[in-house]
Amino acid sequence: MSNKITFILEPDSGKLTAEVSGIPADQLIDLRDDLGTSQNLNCGKPMQDQSWEPGNLKDDRHYVWLHRIYHNSVVDGPGRRSVIQVAGCSIRCPGCYVPETHDRHNGKKVSISSILEEIVSKRHENDGVTILGGEPFDQSDSVAELVLRLNKLGIHIAVYTGNTIEYLSTKDDPCITYTLSHIDLLIDGPFESSLVAETGEYRGSSNQRLLQQK
Repeated sequence: MSNKITFILEPDSGKLTAEVSGIPADQLIDLRDDLGTSQNLNCGKPMQDQSWEPGNLKDDRHYVWLHRIYHNSVVDGPGRRSVIQVAGCSIRCPGCYVPETHDRHNGKKVSISSILEEIVSKRHENDGVTILGGEPFDQSDSVAELVLRLNKLGIHIAVYTGNTIEYLSTKDDPCITYTLSHIDLLIDGPFESSLVAETGEYRGSSNQRLLQQK
């Protein structure tokens, strides 16, 4: 049998599969190392044009470090919101209202399918979903997957970040790019405790901006 490597690209999902035959074990290990670890989420070309199928809720391969989920918030975005509060923050603004979310291990790993089931169960009571933290973009791949699935459900999405959109736009991360282009509202900027008295709607401090993304 001759040595053979076949690469198969699925254009709809962007998934690349390598099929090998007749390759010695040591060369196969080298090939695996060269290709790197597999990624479940293709942020470069997400399947945004596919219709939502309820069975996708059962896909448990993707996880978020989660602090908590709460519902019926009227201060975290327009209307009444379900809020997904992630755990872990690399920014750690002085005077942060929720310092308990800074350490990722104060939360727990929860499958995105479980989070979606909770969101869907309260969908009739809320006008959209807000993702905040912690810092959502510290988990850029997980948040992109979450945004992809929320979009399939047709849910209005707002995201809070302690970064500025200018900084996020410089990151060479297709997951961040996908999230920024598929949410409805971004509230950006670090919390500044000296600017609390001048805050506007949905903001913790007046330096933060409400940026419509769609």
